Amino acid sequence: MKKTFVLVLMTCSAIYSKAQTMWAEHAAEVFYNHCTECHNPNGIGPMSLMSYADAVTYAPLIESYVDAGIMPPWTADTGYQHFSQERVLSAQEKQIILDWIQDGTQMGDLGQAPPQPVYSSDQVLPGVPDLVVTAPNYMSKATSSDDDYVCFVIPSNLLQNRKVKAFEVIPGNRQIVHHCLVYSDDTGWPATDTSGNCAGPVSSTLMGGYTPGSSPIIFPSTANFSAGMELTAGTDIVLAMHYPAGSYGEFDQTKVNFYFYDEPVNNYRPVSCEPIIQNWSFSIPANSFDTITVASGAIPNDYTMLSVFPHMHLLGHYIESWGVTSGNDTLNFVRIPQWDFDWQDFYWFEHMQHIPAGTNIFGKGIWNNTVTNPHNPNSPPITVGAGLNTSDEMFLIYYHYMDYWAGDENINIDSLTTEFLNFGGENPHHSDVIVYPNPFDQSTTITYHLNSASFVSVYIYDMQGRIINKLIREQQVSGTHSINWDGNDGEGKEVGSGMYVYSMMIDGKSYTGKILKR
Repeated sequence: MKKTFVLVLMTCSAIYSKAQTMWAEHAAEVFYNHCTECHNPNGIGPMSLMSYADAVTYAPLIESYVDAGIMPPWTADTGYQHFSQERVLSAQEKQIILDWIQDGTQMGDLGQAPPQPVYSSDQVLPGVPDLVVTAPNYMSKATSSDDDYVCFVIPSNLLQNRKVKAFEVIPGNRQIVHHCLVYSDDTGWPATDTSGNCAGPVSSTLMGGYTPGSSPIIFPSTANFSAGMELTAGTDIVLAMHYPAGSYGEFDQTKVNFYFYDEPVNNYRPVSCEPIIQNWSFSIPANSFDTITVASGAIPNDYTMLSVFPHMHLLGHYIESWGVTSGNDTLNFVRIPQWDFDWQDFYWFEHMQHIPAGTNIFGKGIWNNTVTNPHNPNSPPITVGAGLNTSDEMFLIYYHYMDYWAGDENINIDSLTTEFLNFGGENPHHSDVIVYPNPFDQSTTITYHLNSASFVSVYIYDMQGRIINKLIREQQVSGTHSINWDGNDGEGKEVGSGMYVYSMMIDGKSYTGKILKR
């Protein structure tokens, strides 16, 4: 009877024991898909997490940040609205990281690790830009406790108006550029401001910007229409830069690459980017939480909304924007329950949003001007009003929008075509790996040779290092092998035109190359 009890106990223990979570087989893929876009040798993250040795060194810090939901940094409430390219861990992915650390940060079989994503400090959009504006080579003045906010005014030298179909901000030093906002200005805004408190011009047109992990801005373009923003002849480009505390003495020379439509442009749809919600007359009393709600008034026409960019300063605590139609339906735009001045972004909707005529757009902000706010620039707190300096406050919500066309709400922004991309004559493969055809329209084939039986992984990444499709991850016999990529993601949905990267691991050796989908 005793032996039977022991046997039953051992059986139950085996049933309920959990398999060990390993770096190579489990955790590495989560890190590659959600962490290393910032935490790579050229990224803004303070350390690289590309390898097992890197990750295990920082395991206790990773555990606390992931468990608290601080990393990856994504402040928008995804239960309120979904956006393109959300940096969010699923419950399962979060548990994998925590289990790996709590199970002893075991390495596993590195031969079965997924291939690493490929990152570059160079441009993502291929081809030769039509206009490049470059900021001066600037040394950050950010001290150990104070950030540096600088505005560079750069002449475009354009002799005629041009329609922008895409642009890309390329930081000169990604480790110190926290964000860059891009404005076009034809109002004669004052010259470059290196006072350290320039948050950006108010009267200029905000076009978009860069934050860590963000993608180049590619305006919607399909077979039926071409949308974009216009740069007028002689306009200036203003770059509002944020260099974080501790970057003093580091140099940066950020540039912006603009791509123009060829004229004439068929079915051109101008995109506006304006602060539909704003308030410049408020003040936040010392030692208080204060709330402001702003309404736009009824929108006169049907519009298509593409993105939303909420903006507050250091006292910000909560911000939200929504719409109410004339039929009393509520449209959710963005909600940030815990405002973080250091992680602002243009939130591009997963699907274009139809805003019917008569809709009233609302914005709500809550400020924490007490000693409980660790970012409060004043100790003790003082009354703070609206203004341009970082130590002032702001309440602005920008929106990219254009006139509505029937069916816009069915268009997925992630899959919008970018037909202007070209391959640029680059050699797309290593001599041991052949990708053909490249560029491709419907599908392409990756061919490679194994001298002996090997464990092979082949993944497709986008240019920001996000996993698009896991083609294979298996043991293969020696000989020549081919694998087809049909241009779809892991859920079987066709990806948009543009540049992608194949990344392979064969016997621990890495092979990477670019693939262009037209």
